[in-house]
Amino acid sequence: MRACNAALTMLLALFSAMSWAAAPAGLWLESATDGTQEPALLLATDVNITVTGLLADTTLTQHFINQTDQFAEGRYRFPLPDNTAVERLEIIIGERRIEGEIRERAEAGQTYRQARDSGRAAGLVEHDLGNLFTLRVANIPPGERAEIRIAYRQRVDYAHGRFSLRFPTTAIPRFGHGLSNPYSMSDGGSRGAGSFRSSPLSVGVDLTPGVALASIEAAHHEIRTEQRGEAWRVELHDEVVDSRRDFELEWTPAHSASVELGTFAERRDGHEYLLLMLTPPPSFEAVGTPREVIVIIDSSGSMRGQPLEQARESLLFALASLGPEDRFNVIEFNHRTRTLFDAPVDATPDNVLQAKQWVSRLDAGGGTVMGPSLSLSMRDPVPSGFLRQIVFVTDGLIANESEVLDQVREDIGDSRLFAVGIGHGVNSGFLRQLSGIGRGSHTLIGEPGQIARRMSELIMQLESPVLHDIELEWPGDAEMYPLRQRDLYVGEPLMVTARLKRMQGDLVVTGTSSGQPWREVVPLEAFQSAVGVAAHWAGQRIDALESERGGAIEPEWIDREVLATALDHGLVSSRTSLVAVDRTPLRTSPNTLTAHDVTAGPAQGRDMLLRAMPATDAGSFNALVRAAVALLLVVLLFRGRYRDEEQS
Repeated sequence: MRACNAALTMLLALFSAMSWAAAPAGLWLESATDGTQEPALLLATDVNITVTGLLADTTLTQHFINQTDQFAEGRYRFPLPDNTAVERLEIIIGERRIEGEIRERAEAGQTYRQARDSGRAAGLVEHDLGNLFTLRVANIPPGERAEIRIAYRQRVDYAHGRFSLRFPTTAIPRFGHGLSNPYSMSDGGSRGAGSFRSSPLSVGVDLTPGVALASIEAAHHEIRTEQRGEAWRVELHDEVVDSRRDFELEWTPAHSASVELGTFAERRDGHEYLLLMLTPPPSFEAVGTPREVIVIIDSSGSMRGQPLEQARESLLFALASLGPEDRFNVIEFNHRTRTLFDAPVDATPDNVLQAKQWVSRLDAGGGTVMGPSLSLSMRDPVPSGFLRQIVFVTDGLIANESEVLDQVREDIGDSRLFAVGIGHGVNSGFLRQLSGIGRGSHTLIGEPGQIARRMSELIMQLESPVLHDIELEWPGDAEMYPLRQRDLYVGEPLMVTARLKRMQGDLVVTGTSSGQPWREVVPLEAFQSAVGVAAHWAGQRIDALESERGGAIEPEWIDREVLATALDHGLVSSRTSLVAVDRTPLRTSPNTLTAHDVTAGPAQGRDMLLRAMPATDAGSFNALVRAAVALLLVVLLFRGRYRDEEQS
């Protein structure tokens, strides 16, 4: 009987821990001293977004109550969209308002700890890795209401004639980097997500698109819109929404047969910051631009099985796009490099058929030596009158990333490089850098079912360069990013930012379209005033500096320039953090502060369970829940029969 009771107790604990997967998730205060947890009650979440062209300035405000009976210090990590720049932190506790300021990372951390230990309210935002940030808030009084505002900037997405912006209403922690185990969504959905579904959510968007619009839609919510001159106001139709669904806003520009130019400017600290957005027409058929297409396929051991099959199919899409006026070659690499032809050949039906047969016989195996294949594809000058496009199909799993990136910087010349990432766990960061240096784009294909759509979208770009060999001539000295412009393709706008001393003169943009010269003159006086352009320029400069790490530039110089740029423009970076400190102590006794970990998921029981288990996907975890329920019912039935036998 004791064994039965023990088994029942264990199963009840197991089921209780698992049942957190279906419980409403929020922010939990986990004591760092005794492991106990208390929820920090989330009252509401307010999101305000200002969109200017391809820039979005988001202010996230969350209202909490410290439900514990002690002064609390909360810590939690949260992800933000890629290419995000955190700029502002504001904390309101009761009647106190504390504004953050950017400081050098070590200094900010020390300032926060000193304020925390002296009983003052304080906050700290630090950049961890990738798009992961950490927020700490100290000395929240018991029973007190706290309001935390974080402001950040991000890029607006544009694909296939539509702009889109997503605000994640779920928090998805990553594995590693000191994070706890993953959490499930409040509806028992995908692994690693927690949502704020039980609290009101309001979203407001002030949209200045820079182009005329045909429509504005939200993918998962009802909205109301109001046009205000050249801008729009967008709000949720109902504040109390199901926050298991991310807020996704899409706006479609009115049809245009030519390249549209959006121009924005901001004056800050004696400088003029300018932003130019080139938007392609929704469809374009390039003529008079023959291509030399070099396809490189990774056949190393890490591509064995389905990845190689996906790579083959992707490569066949690229070969099928060739026209009679084009040239091509195919290169295979693992620990060695092989080419189909000694040099690029005309895309005749016989040559294309030979390439398809050669690709179908490829096997995966061996090591991964990436450099020689890339070097070979760029070795010869681009033939006069041709546009060379290198399609690089790989999982990107190498150890010498910096070496390969430096090599491509040196060899790329007038070639364009398009990276196609194959499979799950692909090294997307490396491929993004690689295609950026190559003035191309990157495409990720995780499943076979995605090949047709995503490769078709890439092929459409390769076949129809709207504008290539783009040059910008600014009046006077300008510090511009990116330094070299990629080509403008259907479905993918181009954004350039620059800093000038004076807002005077004309910007001249030139390029080649369908084999003919293209030229546009834009007076600087025509640039419309917009917030966030200076911060975007600073973020682009920091990204350019960071991309040079591991190269020939001294890391100490990069650190100094990143620090100076981030401090001047108030950005969180690898060298700076946001710190906010109240001058008046809230807590007078040094022994009453309890440190907490604030997570976006369930309580400790499920954490302990997950730490004892290997990582599983959502389907496996749900199957385990069902098995536990079945086993629990068996034990309950056995226990009932055992009791009946004792009574008889």
